[in-house]
Amino acid sequence: MANTYFNDAIIGNSGMLVCLTRNGELTRLFWPNIDYPQHFEKMATGIFYTGQKNSTSWFYEDNWHHTQYYVEDTNILKTICEDGGRGLRVEQTDFVLKDRDVMVRRYVIENIGPNEVDLGFVQYSSTVSTTPELRSTLFDFNVDALIHYRHNYYISISSDSEVVQFQLGNNAFDCARYTELYGYDSIGMMKDGAMSFNIGKIEPGGKKTFNLFICASHTLKGVKELVRWCRKMNVDEEYEKTRKYWLDFLKNARLIVTGDKNIDNLYKRSILVFKLMSDERTGGLLASAEIDEGFTRCGRYAYCWGRDAAFITGALDTAGLTEAVDKFYQWAVMTQDDDGSWQQRYHMDGNLAPSWGLQIDETGTLIWGMLKHYEVTKNIDFLKSMWESIKKGVEFLTRFIDSDTGLPAPSYDLWEERVGEHTYSSAAVYAGIKAGAEAARILGASEELIEKWEKAASDMKASIEKNFWRDEAGRFIRSVRTKLNPWGSEHSPYTTVIKVNEKGYFRDVTLEDWTIDVSLLGVSIPFGVFDVHDERVKKTVEAIERALTSHPVGGIKRYENDNYIGGNPWVLATLWVALYYIEIKEYEKAKDYLRWATKSCTALGLLPEQVSKDNGEPCWVIPLTWSHAMYVLVLAGLKEAGVL
Repeated sequence: MANTYFNDAIIGNSGMLVCLTRNGELTRLFWPNIDYPQHFEKMATGIFYTGQKNSTSWFYEDNWHHTQYYVEDTNILKTICEDGGRGLRVEQTDFVLKDRDVMVRRYVIENIGPNEVDLGFVQYSSTVSTTPELRSTLFDFNVDALIHYRHNYYISISSDSEVVQFQLGNNAFDCARYTELYGYDSIGMMKDGAMSFNIGKIEPGGKKTFNLFICASHTLKGVKELVRWCRKMNVDEEYEKTRKYWLDFLKNARLIVTGDKNIDNLYKRSILVFKLMSDERTGGLLASAEIDEGFTRCGRYAYCWGRDAAFITGALDTAGLTEAVDKFYQWAVMTQDDDGSWQQRYHMDGNLAPSWGLQIDETGTLIWGMLKHYEVTKNIDFLKSMWESIKKGVEFLTRFIDSDTGLPAPSYDLWEERVGEHTYSSAAVYAGIKAGAEAARILGASEELIEKWEKAASDMKASIEKNFWRDEAGRFIRSVRTKLNPWGSEHSPYTTVIKVNEKGYFRDVTLEDWTIDVSLLGVSIPFGVFDVHDERVKKTVEAIERALTSHPVGGIKRYENDNYIGGNPWVLATLWVALYYIEIKEYEKAKDYLRWATKSCTALGLLPEQVSKDNGEPCWVIPLTWSHAMYVLVLAGLKEAGVL
């Protein structure tokens, strides 16, 4: 795979999502949903000197100096490639049309050298499939396009300039590099192909423009129709329409202006990211574009978690994007299981994604989020449309109880690493049940039902106090009855054996996990089991900052001895603590964390999941939607407090 672990830039139209490197190389294209499937293994574009063999220079290569930026307030990306040795400067503009499944790549090639040049343009592409033997490619002479296809997916590459040469398979990449393509086959079961075009002679100081189009359709006829349309379209007009769409989208959101350009730009970029990460067809919210298709370093990211989504929908509501939240919760109703629960994660089309265990906080959080959205919009019809889902979900939560502890039965924690009975998960379940009772009250449900759920929430709160607060530590602990060693027997002698499921399977678990974890904040922020001024919450936050602040770069780690991707500070963890300080009106502390997060973004204004504990540079998952959501929530909280 040519793909990297970093998506430096993203563009799209909420149905097509495209990932690019800082050198402007297209590495991933998702369609018809923004998470699946992915269609490109590799794509390369470059120039060659007409009549000279072995003269191809790919734009992503190191001999080109690259600068990159988004066109202001849009999801249109520009990459400037300059090669002083060749005397060439190329401005590459990438954008996806709003109303068609078409990506446009416009190249303005400028001769900045002293001599006339005679140039050609070359393109190479290779497709991805879970069944490699079925990857196929054809060249269609009627529309002058290279078309990669497999059942139900047709991806074309074409131009409004005429193709000079083409080649399917048979070492097409090297042939493109050597500037000689052999178009003997026009269809075959090969994964890749290449095309070349004539740019022509460019005088010193002169420029030539070249357009490349990537179209997607479910049928061959459909993709060819798009190719024909692209050949006739006015690219300048489509560029302006796309630019105006993004400008209007921002204008229709709630804008926050602080006067600090870096903060204001990051806020606007967050809103633009939200749109790309919200699947227009279904309403699903994407955690991040995929970075690790092969499961080599993580469990993948291109899914929707209810856990992330509840924070993201809060940010969307804060930004005035309430329609996207409506659509997401309609999606959530669709994905709910018959028993009332939600599984760990889902594809954008609502199908169950690869998962490794139930996370009970997902169910509690989604119900809590439904009520929070209603509290913003006051749309009673929305709440009515959620009621059956809320009722099923709360009933599931009230059944999913460990009779020995009164806590939610063992499930995975929010980091998806340990099975047990967790403080954060219990707080989410409390909040879900409490939200259900409030929704029932608003909608005029029976007093018997309301009292039943209120008692269940009250009992859960008492169980949280009893099981997780430790006077001797002066803080909450992370978990009880938890499996710290998933591969065998627990290492500690302080264990017990619990029943795993109704089929009679048992496992040993550690009685208590005292690890300090930023998720302990969940008892107050956001789930409100205990008031932010509760002395126990205050002491827990002090312990979190003392143990989890990452020196020397700052920021908050997830938990003690975290070793995922090196154990770095996380943007969302840091901003989580900031939310606490906003609530207790210690605004300077919150602003310090906001400034730290602002400095953690990439040059394009995208927030990562983590930053390096050694140098503070973004080092994993770019962009993470949850990070952007926390940024918006913190910024809005500080703005509303009047301290920015």
